[in-house]
Amino acid sequence: MRYFLFIFFSFLLISFSCQKKDVKKNEAVKKPTMDVVIKNSKYARLDDASSKEIKLWKEYFITADFLQKLEKTTPVEALNNAIELKKLTKQLKDSLNIKTLKTPAFKARVNVFENEVLRLADMTYIPAITATEINTQLAKVFSLYGSMNTKINTVYAKQRFDKAIKLDSLFNFK
Repeated sequence: MRYFLFIFFSFLLISFSCQKKDVKKNEAVKKPTMDVVIKNSKYARLDDASSKEIKLWKEYFITADFLQKLEKTTPVEALNNAIELKKLTKQLKDSLNIKTLKTPAFKARVNVFENEVLRLADMTYIPAITATEINTQLAKVFSLYGSMNTKINTVYAKQRFDKAIKLDSLFNFK
């Protein structure tokens, strides 16, 4: 009976020690997730007609170019560029002077976009931030930027539609 217990405990001891070595081997193979390039390009783009309508809004196009550079980036690069994106977003919001876009619906989209960019910039000060949290926040930023583009496209599509059917002449009862 003693030999049986001795063999049993030695078998357990060997199996636990082997499992720990296997775990250490798997950890060495894993790549650090902060250096993995993530592609974030699934957002609505501005169509050509709408782009022509807002061609004088240069801050929009500067922000668009900067975000295009962030489409394929690592979480570390995203955090390094978050402060500059914050400044560009502030300029974008302050420079909105296109009358057709000065609506509460569009201003709300710009404000929410700015808030998410500010959250991304705040992540630079959090030492225990993970790559998953950064990638999630970046996805939110791109999604909200896409919603701004969708709103711009919709506003100008409606405007073109109204001109095409001459809506003003239909409702002018003078």
